[in-house]
Order: sequence, then structure tokens, then C-alpha cells
Amino acid sequence: MGKNLPPCPLAINEVVQAAQNGPHAAGYVHACGTQAAREAIARYHSYDKHSIGAENVIVANGCSGALEIALTALLDPNTILLVPQPGFPLYQVIAESHGASVLPYHLDPDRDWQVDLDHLERLLMQSNGRCLHGDIRGIVINNPSNPTGSVFSRSHLIDIVELCQRYRVPIVSDEIYGSLVFGDRVHHPVAEVAADLGRKVPAITASGLAKQFLLPGWRIGWITFHDK
Repeated sequence: MGKNLPPCPLAINEVVQAAQNGPHAAGYVHACGTQAAREAIARYHSYDKHSIGAENVIVANGCSGALEIALTALLDPNTILLVPQPGFPLYQVIAESHGASVLPYHLDPDRDWQVDLDHLERLLMQSNGRCLHGDIRGIVINNPSNPTGSVFSRSHLIDIVELCQRYRVPIVSDEIYGSLVFGDRVHHPVAEVAADLGRKVPAITASGLAKQFLLPGWRIGWITFHDK
């Protein structure tokens, strides 16, 4: 078995200091997380044209727990969640646990696994007329992607956000891999793109420590809400 990458010494030290000196070391904290943690997460997910505060943050049991909170809020029995195909299977597990179902939209292997926008719009158009799929409550965007490893360009994200705006579909953006990119690739947060386009599409960002901060097993995740 290979060795794991060692955690950052600064992260270890902060946990030790919090356990030894923190006022919350042996007591209950707010169900949404400590104020300091929520403020730090809010700063991390604030952008030039759109800043959020601690009230827009919920700390959860890993990014998986964060996704469960977000999708539980959006879905009811017999509603639909749009998910990427190929994609992470947890989205479907959560949706079906609430009596909802998923509708896969295609990622195109011939275009670096970008979203097949024509296919996505066909699904949205048919559902908008209630003639085929029914009540779509939201779409999950996973960028950078698991399992394809693709990183969407800013222009591609603009196209996706504008499509969601046109059909009034809120976005759940799974960004657990965040800025964990290589070479000249750049990760563009969906909430930042949506803000630049006038904040007309509600975006819920799910992230955490595990992947981009190389701290798997720490089970600290969060969701941030970006909506005017």
C-alpha cells in the first residue's frame, strides 16, 4: 500500500492549537459551524463582484454531507435533478433517497469532456414544457470533474450559466477539487461566473478540505449560498 501525502504542518498545528486553547474544544458549537470557520469559508468564496458572509455558510460532514444538505433542500418526491454523465454516483443516491430521480446530461469525450450543451438544452426545453420529464429542481455541475478530470473554461461556464438562467434552474456546483489543477488550467468558480453575469442564477457551492487541501479523512466540508 502506498503512503499518503503528509498533511500540511500548518493545518496540524492549527488543530492542535484549537484543541488546546479554543473555547469550543470541549463544548457544543453552532449546528452550522463555528463563527470563525464560517467567516473564513465565506472569505474564501467571496469575489470582486460578489461577497458573502458567515450567514451564507453551512459546515458539514465532508463535501458528501454538504451535498446531502443542499440536495435535500432542493428535492421532493417525484422531482428531478440533472447530473453529469459520466459523473459521481452520490448525486443519484441522495436524490433517490428523497424519492426524486436523476436525469443525466452528456459530457462530450471529443470536446475534453465539456458539457454537451445541445443535449442539456433539449432536456431543459422538454421539461420546461412539462411534456416529458417533469419538475427539474436543479443541476449539479462538477468542475473539476470526477471521474473525467476535465476543467471547464470560463467561456464554457458562461454558456452553462446562461442556459440555466434561461430555464430558471438553480445550480449546485460540486467544487471539492477546486483549484487542484495542473499546467495552464485555471479553475473558475461557478458563483464567480454567475456574479459577473449579474447574479441572476442561484448557485450553491459544495467544497471541503479533503481534495484540494490534501486532507482526506478530516471530513470537513461546507456549502455556500450565492443568491441576491
